[in-house]
Amino acid sequence: MKQRVPGFSRIRTSFLFTAILLSLGLTAGNTFALTNDDCLGCHGDIIDVTIFSATVHGGNGCVSCHREAAAATDEHPLPMPPVNCGTCHQKIAEVHAKSEHGKAIKGGDKQAPRCYDCHSKHEIFRPTDPRSTTYPLNIPGTCGRCHQDGSPMTTSHKLKKKHITDNYTMSVHGKGLYKDGLIVTATCSSCHTNHDVQKASSPNSSVNRNNIIATCTQCHVGIGNQFLKSVHSPLITKTDKKLPVCIDCHSDHTISMVDNKDFRLTIAQQCGNCHGRYSETYLETYHGRASMLKGGEKLAKCSDCHGAHDIMPSTSPESRINKAKIVETCSACHPKANASFTTYLTHATHSKEDKARYPYLFYTFWAMTGLLVGTFAFFGMHTLLWIPRSYMERVKAAKAKREEQD
Repeated sequence: MKQRVPGFSRIRTSFLFTAILLSLGLTAGNTFALTNDDCLGCHGDIIDVTIFSATVHGGNGCVSCHREAAAATDEHPLPMPPVNCGTCHQKIAEVHAKSEHGKAIKGGDKQAPRCYDCHSKHEIFRPTDPRSTTYPLNIPGTCGRCHQDGSPMTTSHKLKKKHITDNYTMSVHGKGLYKDGLIVTATCSSCHTNHDVQKASSPNSSVNRNNIIATCTQCHVGIGNQFLKSVHSPLITKTDKKLPVCIDCHSDHTISMVDNKDFRLTIAQQCGNCHGRYSETYLETYHGRASMLKGGEKLAKCSDCHGAHDIMPSTSPESRINKAKIVETCSACHPKANASFTTYLTHATHSKEDKARYPYLFYTFWAMTGLLVGTFAFFGMHTLLWIPRSYMERVKAAKAKREEQD
């Protein structure tokens, strides 16, 4: 038989009794807590129970969020403090607190969006529910409450971007969303994220130049894979200069279809932002000059010859302007193109910059220019010298004619 430890039974009994008292005390503290019916007695005109029951919080009681109302009386403190959503959504709250919106709230900005500004207060539905303020079709409108021109926020804050929601609506993403109902198209949160919205200048921002490729390739995977193998990719070209990223060619909120007339007419200009000299030489060619006429959007542009996202050095076998592929490239517009047809030097000039690459063109140009200038100079001088002699001859002839008449 086990020997009993003296006093152990009494200690155990005391401990159990204390636990029972504590349990009863905790239970007693909530015995008179306000119920949903109590809340609806005063706030029934604010909350539609039928709608609320269908929300993500439909199974929760009022005091789950409004914890200050969980008091042992029939009244709650006034005014009620804001609901702390971070109590349940801690990780999201931590992310939001570090975002530009969260920093603005901490800084005392009363117009900075809180949780309920985007998700509403009591009618919070899942993002897949069309009734939700975060449903894809509704997101531009939700963000537009603050970022639409003329809103209190846009008039009191100095924003670099103007007409954001209007521009988005007219973009290829906006038309896909509103015109075609493609809820898989990019919306505000697709690019700027949901809760971690940062300034574009921030290294951690999803729309920072160093991160924008990763952001766009969330949807445009195939194009992203092509781009990362091109000369514009930071993985391929190592340079201190800024390499172009998606927004340099396609913009941010005004993205249009690449076969759109307005977009095609600006391709040479866009490429010229980095390749100015080649853009100028393009405009001197037939393609360039004809592109400035009516219907010029149909003429060959930079991307038609060099590619758009898969631009390679001309020495690369995969390049569209490599000797092995140049005939195929030209044949897209000129079906009868052959090897001789492709010997035309599109960007060659007689400038000093191209002297080393095209010496024969440089010297031929200046030789012909010298011959032309010399010829005009010689005969111009001859004409100038002949003018007084011609005048003198005319005077002599007139004098001789008068003498004959006399």
